[in-house]
Amino acid sequence: MVPQRRHKLRGSSFAGQAADMDKIYYRSDHRVPESEEMILPRFGADTSRTLMAPQKHLSIQKTFALIALINGGVLLYLIIYNFTLLRGETAEQSSVYVSLLLTLILAVLAIISYRIIFARIVAPLARLVEETRRIESNDHDIYLTVKGKDEVSLLAHTFNLLLSNMRQAFDEIDSSNKQLVHANRQISESLRYAGLLQRSILPDRQLKDVFGDDHFILWQPRDTVGGDYYILHTEPDRCLVGVADCAGHGVPGAMMTMMARAGVDRSVQEMGLDSPAALLRAIDHSMRSLLGDAQLSRAIATSMDMGLALIDFQNRLIRFAGAKITLYASNGVDVIKQKGDNRAICDRRIGAYQDYDVPLRQGYTYYLTTDGYLDQSGGEYGFGLGSERFSAWLLQHAAKPLPDQRRAFSESLAEFRGALPQRDDVTVLSFRFP
Repeated sequence: MVPQRRHKLRGSSFAGQAADMDKIYYRSDHRVPESEEMILPRFGADTSRTLMAPQKHLSIQKTFALIALINGGVLLYLIIYNFTLLRGETAEQSSVYVSLLLTLILAVLAIISYRIIFARIVAPLARLVEETRRIESNDHDIYLTVKGKDEVSLLAHTFNLLLSNMRQAFDEIDSSNKQLVHANRQISESLRYAGLLQRSILPDRQLKDVFGDDHFILWQPRDTVGGDYYILHTEPDRCLVGVADCAGHGVPGAMMTMMARAGVDRSVQEMGLDSPAALLRAIDHSMRSLLGDAQLSRAIATSMDMGLALIDFQNRLIRFAGAKITLYASNGVDVIKQKGDNRAICDRRIGAYQDYDVPLRQGYTYYLTTDGYLDQSGGEYGFGLGSERFSAWLLQHAAKPLPDQRRAFSESLAEFRGALPQRDDVTVLSFRFP
C-alpha cells in the first residue's frame, strides 16, 4: 500500500471552513515527518499579496536571487579588475592568479546553479508531468508526489487537495446516479405492474366475443399508464360500447380511470342501457359524489370526455350520446359524423346530454376516438391532426378489414407525428356490423 501523508491546512477555503481545517490525508510516494508540516497559502483577499507564509528554509526564488547576487558581484569585480589591468595598476602575475580564481568561482557557481535548477525545477516538473499523465489515464489511486517545501511542492500539494475534492465530488455524483438508477428501476417496474392492472379492467376479451374480427382497438397511453379507457356492457341482442378520456396523464390519469370505471359500473347497474344520455348524467352525478369538493379546485383537473353507443343488433340501430366525443361512420365513399354535446363530465358546470339515433348501416365502419388522436401535432408545420384529416383517413381505410385498419391508423398517426412526441393518450374503438 502507498503510504499516506498528513499536512496541516491553514486558512484554506478548499472545503469551505472559515477556521483552521482538520488535517488532510492523501497518497504520496514520499513520507514527510510530522514536524515538517507544509504551510499552504491563504486563498481569498490576501492571494494577490502573498503566495506562501513565512518559512524557515530558502525558497527557489530566494535561492536563485542569492546565486544571481553572487554572480553579479563576481562579474562586477571582474569588470573593475580588468579595467584596472588596462590601466596598468596591478602586476601581471597577480592578475593571472586573480583571473583564474574568479573563473573557477564562476565555474563552481554555474555547476551549482545547474544542479539546483535540475534538482529543484527540472526533475520535479518532469515527475509531475508523468504523474499528471497517469492521473489523466483515470488512475484514481495516483496523487502528485510532494518532496520538500518549495513552490513546486506547494503547487503539487494544492493540486492534490483539488484533485481529492474533485474525486470526492465525483464519487458523490456516482453514488447519487446509482440511487437514481435504482429508484428509476423501481418506478418503472411499478408502472409496468400498474399498466398490467389497468389493462386488466379493459374489455378486450369481451369485445372479441361480441364482434369477433369486426372490431379493433387502438389504445396507446402516452406513458406506461394513462387516462384513456374503453367500455363494454352486454345484454341479449344489444351492447353498450364507449370510450372515455379522463383529465391527466400517467398515474393521475390512471387513478381517474379507476374511479370513472367504478362510476360507470354503478350507473349501468342503476339506470340500465336504454339511454346513453341518462347514463352520462348518472355518471356525472356519481363522479361528483366520489370526488367531493375536488372538482371545485382549479388546481385539480377532474373532467372526463366520454362517448357511449348502445348497439341494438335486432333493430339495427345505434343510440349515441357524447360528452365532447363524436361518433364517426364511413364506408370508404362518404363519412357520417354524429357529434355529442359540448360539455365534459365533471365540468365546472353540469352538462345537458341527449340521445341521437343513428342507423346501423351494412358496410359501414363506426369509430369512437378520444381527442388524443385528433389533437396530435405533426406534419410539415407541427399543427394538430384535426377532424378533417381524420375523416380523409376514414375514406382511405374504412373499407379494409378491421385488423388492417388498426395497423393503417397506427402507422398513419406515427408518420404524421414524425419526430414530435406523443401529446396525449390515444384511444380509437372501431366496429362493423355485417
